[in-house]
Amino acid sequence: MKKTLLILFISFLSVGFAQLTSLPIEPLLDGPIEISELGSTNATLVINTSTDVACVVVFGKDENFGNMALDADMGADAHANHRVVMRGLSPDTKYFYRFQGSDRDGKFYVSKLMSFTTKTAEAKADLGNNIALISLGAKVVDVSSNYANGANDSTWGANNAIDGNPNSEWSSNGNGNDSYITIELANEAEVSGFGLWTRTMGSSAEISSFEVINEFGDSYGPFNITNANAIFDFPVNARGKRFTFKVLDSNGGNTGVVEIAIYSK
Repeated sequence: MKKTLLILFISFLSVGFAQLTSLPIEPLLDGPIEISELGSTNATLVINTSTDVACVVVFGKDENFGNMALDADMGADAHANHRVVMRGLSPDTKYFYRFQGSDRDGKFYVSKLMSFTTKTAEAKADLGNNIALISLGAKVVDVSSNYANGANDSTWGANNAIDGNPNSEWSSNGNGNDSYITIELANEAEVSGFGLWTRTMGSSAEISSFEVINEFGDSYGPFNITNANAIFDFPVNARGKRFTFKVLDSNGGNTGVVEIAIYSK
């Protein structure tokens, strides 16, 4: 795995300093490269290759890209089934992207340049400001687990749930429906809503229902989520400083979240 990753990142670095010899990736694909899921702030590419490839998608508002989305595979090794999510996009905006990667023999494959336009953002109820952010003094005080037994500040650690960055995720270490995360705010607050954006690996790791419990034992929910394309917000009338987000139902595996929100007016 480490060798494959090293080859991949050396390849990307090399592109920046010299022209790297590349091969077209299209002959390896089982179908055309198309965006499988498209929202106002995210786009997902799902595709299979006949050769195992460690891949990424580079994307941006012009042909210089400037952003990179990694394959959702937790092991980061070369494989054949790929799911890459581009997040943090602007609504109603054209983006350019390219699918590329390296196989275990060091061959570097690149697709043709492609583009898509995000959907127009839907109007949402104003639940106030998200105060469950590290930048505002919130912190994770308990978690069921972090992937690969990592710390809260590791690559898949729990701090990713409250960092305000849609391109990072918290993943449990295979807890499925037993996953939970407890967030402590900087101060006790009147809460007007909760939000949760579930992570997904396509056939696993996706939360479909959760509840929230405060330090007084008050329970809110259940709240149902229909997809992993965006954060789902739920109005509530609550108060507290410490809130546990507990998974009630999922499709199992490394369940976790892209972002959690606690709103206050």
